[in-house]
Amino acid sequence: MTQSMDTKKLEIFKMEHKKSLEMKLVKLRDTISEDDASLEQEMIKIFRVSLLAHGKDKKQMRQIAQISKVLGESLGLDAVYCDRLEQAAKIYDIGNVMISKKIYEKEEKLSFEEFKVVKNHTFIGYYVLKAQGFPITDLAAIISAEHHEWWNGGGYPSQKKSHDINMASRIVAVADTVGALFRKRADRTAWEYKKIVEYIETRSGIQFDPEVVAVFLMNQERIDEILHAGL
Repeated sequence: MTQSMDTKKLEIFKMEHKKSLEMKLVKLRDTISEDDASLEQEMIKIFRVSLLAHGKDKKQMRQIAQISKVLGESLGLDAVYCDRLEQAAKIYDIGNVMISKKIYEKEEKLSFEEFKVVKNHTFIGYYVLKAQGFPITDLAAIISAEHHEWWNGGGYPSQKKSHDINMASRIVAVADTVGALFRKRADRTAWEYKKIVEYIETRSGIQFDPEVVAVFLMNQERIDEILHAGL
């Protein structure tokens, strides 16, 4: 009974925050009469501000975005795509705004019900971002839906595997993990960069695309600089 009531509370929290964000986006569309590029940038700003207000670390957002761009460039993706990838990598996690901060700040292991709620952030983020209809938000929507999928099919929410996962999602999956492990959390200390590199390498072909891991290893020094910039 308690778990059921807690889940209902979390669902209510989720819907309230979703409505609040949607209202801001509708108001933005009504008030801005500039070109589509300006509107898109203003929407990205709203998503970023919402994530920061929910507790997302500004440095971590920058790190993930810059690492994603470096990996994309090293994979030979074109400049326009890499620029969009960098911006999309700052907002793909917007679904987390609809999840209670109490869950993310919890020191104990999440219950089955809590983890089930957390996994919903992938779908929530996809629909919120996809509804905006711009190149960067469309790319961010794909990343939102797939950044927890694993190369071997063991991830969530759809158990996609290998090349069925979009390249942008495969890139951000590595960048997101690096950024997360480098940051201290309530349940653990920050990892040393050497340990992060070793971890990413061991997850090649399991969680991560081996090709993305290869370019990550090629760019270790550059990524190290990104992580330690401003520290």
